[in-house]
Formats: sequence, structure tokens, C-alpha cells
Amino acid sequence: MLTKYADYSIRVLIYLAERPGRKIPITAIADAYGISRNHLMKVSQNLAHLGYIIGYRGKGGGIALAQPARNINLGQVLVQVEPNFRAADPDALPTVTMADGRFHDALDEAGRACIDKLTQTTLNDLIAPCTVTPIDKPSRCTAIQ
Repeated sequence: MLTKYADYSIRVLIYLAERPGRKIPITAIADAYGISRNHLMKVSQNLAHLGYIIGYRGKGGGIALAQPARNINLGQVLVQVEPNFRAADPDALPTVTMADGRFHDALDEAGRACIDKLTQTTLNDLIAPCTVTPIDKPSRCTAIQ
């Protein structure tokens, strides 16, 4: 199951990819997605540690992609930020019958398929048809909520 941490990590990368070459304040991303700034600080620190983003301090600071979106593989990102990724928590409910075990096996297979699909996807694949927009205006690629 994708945790909020992994979801936020990918959303930060998407937001930055839609605005290449710009230093984006974390508060702008937090406001856009309605996510706690503190959560995004932790996510951003990890993404910087992994080499996906660069942080700039001081006036005019923010975060930006450290590499082109076409070089960022979403499967690799997911595995790095969510090393124990599984489609479901096997300990959430006991395996009582053989069908329960098969269900968990099917969920594991679905999780592997998810990672396989994301491994074939770059960040650029998600944003390619998008146009860059000013930071204070929503992107045309932003989902309607």
C-alpha cells in the first residue's frame, strides 16, 4: 500500500517537474496540495539526500529538480522512499483459509506489477503533455478536485 510519505514524495517531484529550472518554496507545494509544510520538509530532505532535488537556502530559496525529469524513474523513486512497499499489509488480518493466502499472494503480485509499471515510467512521462505555468496559477495538468 502506498504510504502518504511515498505519495507526497512523488507529488513533490511532479510539482517541480512541471516548473523546470525554478526554485519553488516548499510552502507553495504545501499550499497547492493541502499538505503540512513540516511533512514536506521531511520528504524534501529525503529527496535531496537521494539526489532527486536540490535545496536552496535564504531569500529566493526553495527546491528544484537536481536532474532532468526524463532521468527520474518512478519505480526507483518508490523503492527508495518506500523500501517495504506492498500492495497490502500481510499482518493486518490473519490468514485463516487457503483463500486468504491466495488473496495475499494476489496482492503481492499486484504490488510487483505496480512497481514494474512505475519502473517503465519516468517523471517526464507524467508531465510531458503539460505546459509550464506561473507558480501562482494552477497547472493545466493539475487534477480537478
